[in-house]
Amino acid sequence: MEKWIALIKEKLESWLTTLVKMLPNLVLAILVAVTFYLVARLLRKLMYKLLLKISHKAAISGLFSSIFFILILLIGFFISLQLLHLEKTIASMLAGAGIIGLALGFAFQDLTANFISGVFIIFRKPFDVGNIIDTNGFTGIVEEIQLRSTTIRTFDGLHIMLPNKEIFQKPVTNYSLSGKRRIDVTLTVPGKSNVNDMERRIQHALEEIPEVRNDKSEVLYTDYNGDAIKLEVHCWIDNTIERGYFATRDKVLRAVHAAMLTA
Repeated sequence: MEKWIALIKEKLESWLTTLVKMLPNLVLAILVAVTFYLVARLLRKLMYKLLLKISHKAAISGLFSSIFFILILLIGFFISLQLLHLEKTIASMLAGAGIIGLALGFAFQDLTANFISGVFIIFRKPFDVGNIIDTNGFTGIVEEIQLRSTTIRTFDGLHIMLPNKEIFQKPVTNYSLSGKRRIDVTLTVPGKSNVNDMERRIQHALEEIPEVRNDKSEVLYTDYNGDAIKLEVHCWIDNTIERGYFATRDKVLRAVHAAMLTA
């Protein structure tokens, strides 16, 4: 029993001696950790403001500033451990973090893919909030771009939440990038029709529509088989307003129909 007590006493004395020797290192490690924490907080605020000016997205700015904050904290933490001569602990922690990261990567593949796609969409900006786009069979107005998904409001009033991975990997038509869009109307008329007079009436009808750019309107022959003539009416309209294409197309069709009746 006395031997056990002596061993315990010797061990405690050894620990106390080590603690006294390492006390300056411990104080220095704490000072380093606190300094890195304060610096990390300051740099996080600066990084957030800088990214917000670049991306104009609070979500993406907050995400990357937080990642930057954590990285600085980890650097300070590892330096503090080195001051305490705990290099083996650092190696074990890095190995464990790598294994956990690999496991999480396999477990959340879709979530990771959506997140990375969302970052690319926000920074590359193939479209922005308020744009009219067509993707994955849905056409509508972009209402919100998040890191995981993008919300589109269709012209029927439905809100569609599309995973960013599906948008990033498939074609996207952004109608709002081009301010003008062409409307095509196909006509079939009898072969004996007075096409010149018909063209004049159609052009005059299109001139009455304010949204149509009359300098680019045209009526073209596309086919003739003796009994019938096929024509195409082309006109360009303003495509920057919501439902502008559909509303103006309706006006164009009505105008062409009225012109055909009087031809």
